[in-house]
Amino acid sequence: MDLRDYISTLRRRWRFIVVCVLLGLAGAVGVTALMPRTYTANAQLFIATSDKDSAVAYQGGLFAQQRVKSYTRIVTSTTVLGGVISDLGLHTSPARLAQKITAQAPLDTTLIDIKVNDPSAARAQAIADQTAVQFTRYIATIEDSSAGSPPLVKASVVGGSEPPTTPTSPRPALNLALGLLAGIVVGVGGAVLRQSLDTTLRSATDIDTHLGLRTVGAVPPPEHGRPGAGRRGGAARRTEAVSRLRTRLRFGDGDRMPNSVLIAGALPKEGRTRTAIDLATSVARTGRRVVLVEADLRRPRLAKDLGLRGTPGLTGVLVDGTPLHDALEDWEDGGISVLPSGPPAEDPSTLLSSPDTARLIRTLEARADLVVVDSPPLLPFADGAALASVTEGVLFVVRAGKTRRDAAVRALDDLSAVHVRVLGAVLTGTRAEEPPGRQPPGHPQHQDLSPREQFRPDHAWKPDDRTWSAPAVSPSPDRHRA
Repeated sequence: MDLRDYISTLRRRWRFIVVCVLLGLAGAVGVTALMPRTYTANAQLFIATSDKDSAVAYQGGLFAQQRVKSYTRIVTSTTVLGGVISDLGLHTSPARLAQKITAQAPLDTTLIDIKVNDPSAARAQAIADQTAVQFTRYIATIEDSSAGSPPLVKASVVGGSEPPTTPTSPRPALNLALGLLAGIVVGVGGAVLRQSLDTTLRSATDIDTHLGLRTVGAVPPPEHGRPGAGRRGGAARRTEAVSRLRTRLRFGDGDRMPNSVLIAGALPKEGRTRTAIDLATSVARTGRRVVLVEADLRRPRLAKDLGLRGTPGLTGVLVDGTPLHDALEDWEDGGISVLPSGPPAEDPSTLLSSPDTARLIRTLEARADLVVVDSPPLLPFADGAALASVTEGVLFVVRAGKTRRDAAVRALDDLSAVHVRVLGAVLTGTRAEEPPGRQPPGHPQHQDLSPREQFRPDHAWKPDDRTWSAPAVSPSPDRHRA
């Protein structure tokens, strides 16, 4: 990943990063609220020798500095802390009290800083002061040279006595900063990790990079309601996206729309059926004759989605020799002729691979401007590849954030094995492209949206089925078995 990839990842997953940052801040607030408040009291001791002569006093100062290093350990000794507990009446042991006390000697000084941590500011200061007093008494005892002579070293209390006013723990500002930093690190790291492990296709760039296909359309999710009703309702974005798909499909190979298009995808629930319906509706709006074929014999849903009454359909024509005009049903005020799947077939794969299917598609192509075929998923069944071989081109449907690269590659390999022409990819379930600006008169977009293209016939169109003849052999389903 280069810098642009990282920036794209952060922009794509900014919600995840924001959630991590908010969780980090919330955790910091929670920890701050739950942490007990601790006050730190201070007491300071000065260690000096009893020498008066300046030369000797200098040597005594060096001697005191050496002593101070050992005195810091004596501060938390059992003897000193035992006296503190006795004088203050504390209910604890010297070992537990020592955990609250630290003693340090600043470098090149004869000072000892005593610090005491405790939930009570007053008790912390009392312990610090009493520790200093007990320490001076103890030092006077152990440094007493002889009777009648001053001690070699004297410890004096020079600081303390004022209880702290603000707690030293918790520190809200520091905790919030750490929580913010942790949230950013986890959010950014998690976003990059998720992106590196994510093998789903999410954009036209992903499709071009990993599949080598151009994206001819990016279609947003459909609104609830009857399919194809978006142009009358509020699905303007989806209608515009499908119109752009129609335009690119028409002008992708010169000024010519393919005679038949298979809407295929790798796996179920990628938006094939809805894309087929919307494409057929969009093309029919321009005055062209369109036949919509439901060739998904495994899990048919097109007739139900369109609210059709049901006809013998595709299986009726191929198996029972039903006349084509009896199997077709008008939809959208006759602007589209629909060939539903019909009754369930015993062996859909063999049926769709038969020469009768190819003859049927050729007949529909001869009498229509566009035949849109809704295909079953390519990977679970061989039906889709068989249908692809009898249509002029394939639109490969990719569901943004759902279709994985390996599945798409395997599906395209299946199409390549039967030498079909993939017209491009349709990215579904994503944000539609921004509407294009005004185009010059000679631009294909302008030509496709001309008034001539917006004409729609008032009468229903039915393909002439005189060129179609029933199968020459018995129409029993058994003849389609392998």
